[in-house]
Amino acid sequence: MNHTSFKIAAAALAVASALSSTAYAGGFQLTEQSALALGRAYAGVGVDGTDVSGMYYNAATMTLHPGTQVQFGGVGVGMNLEYVDHKNPGEKNNGRDKEEIVPHGFISHQINDSTWVGLAITVPYGLATDYGEDWNRKDHGYKAEMTVINFNPNVAWKATDTLSIGAGLALQYVDAKFGVGYKGPIAPGVNADITSTYEATDFTWGFNVGLMWQPVDSLRLGLSYRSETKHSTNGDVTISGTSFDGTYDASVTVSGPAWAMATAAWDVNDYLSLYATFRWADWSSFDTLKTNISNLPAGAAQNPLLGKMTNIQNGWKDTYLMSVGYDLRVNSFWTLRGGIAYETSPIDDKTKRTAIIPDADRWWFAIGSSFHWTKDFQTDIGFAHLHGVHERSLYDSQTKEEIGRYRHLDAYLLGVQMQYRF
Repeated sequence: MNHTSFKIAAAALAVASALSSTAYAGGFQLTEQSALALGRAYAGVGVDGTDVSGMYYNAATMTLHPGTQVQFGGVGVGMNLEYVDHKNPGEKNNGRDKEEIVPHGFISHQINDSTWVGLAITVPYGLATDYGEDWNRKDHGYKAEMTVINFNPNVAWKATDTLSIGAGLALQYVDAKFGVGYKGPIAPGVNADITSTYEATDFTWGFNVGLMWQPVDSLRLGLSYRSETKHSTNGDVTISGTSFDGTYDASVTVSGPAWAMATAAWDVNDYLSLYATFRWADWSSFDTLKTNISNLPAGAAQNPLLGKMTNIQNGWKDTYLMSVGYDLRVNSFWTLRGGIAYETSPIDDKTKRTAIIPDADRWWFAIGSSFHWTKDFQTDIGFAHLHGVHERSLYDSQTKEEIGRYRHLDAYLLGVQMQYRF
């Protein structure tokens, strides 16, 4: 890579790494590491060979990209988390936070005929919900903000003409904030309004491996795995509305789950390609969200309300994403794509659903396009509607009675990116 090319690539990645954001996702996992792949609901991602974001999903697929290539962009997210309360007729709330951007940046470089190196900067996990501190159901959580930024160097090796192998290390930075409280009676004629807000940052690391097999020129199959990343955060918890109000040292462990992905791409002819993806995510590892507080005053730790606020039981289960999609190369300038996916919810016990991560099974409906301005430069755009379906209610933590329902659990995603080949 010449000096000018290096400066362009570095500037592109700097723009991507300067941004951070959150979205509505399976648990708090974000799939949105490519605006192009968004347009087909991430079917065949990586083995499609259409952008270098494939190194995040399967590092082995870097061998599909000759020379040096750089890519950066983002996916904008708008949510609709409309909640209707059954116990307080007419009361509504919406947990959506402001619209956000999930950025990504990639650079891939071919060293020789068999070896590639690359760097991915992505946001693999995130949350953004806010119901306000005055919400009557804030014992189910009233606010969550979490961003994980992933710095991920990768290497790929073309072992044979048909088999490629890839691996990488992931250094992750997390910035998290969670708010939970209680608003209601604590004794006859006595009401309480308590809030507890935890804020922290942390660094941790993980790894990823992948392989790609291309038995014939028109067919590519991929398998990949990303490890669990456990963030043992240390920060502060601020408590108000009690006799022991104040800010205390605290710690929380938040785990991003391990996941495995199988992908396939079939180039039917010069105009049409078909794709498929199956992903498993180990969300059963996210059993509890417990805040450990230091130096509390005597007797405060035994307060039953504080115990509920600082020990959230999730009891989640593993999730699955299944998607199919297509690319239609209309001409040398324009490619049209589309896809559909179904993703399962991690919530196993519906009575443990929280408001900060409400979640439900969801459908993905996606469309997108690529525009090839020159042989070396293209822009990509994708749009998807994520629609939550099936059970999506909140329940009283004591009686297990349904207290309200999410009328909508939807997200609207719009992604734009650019690619340049040096």
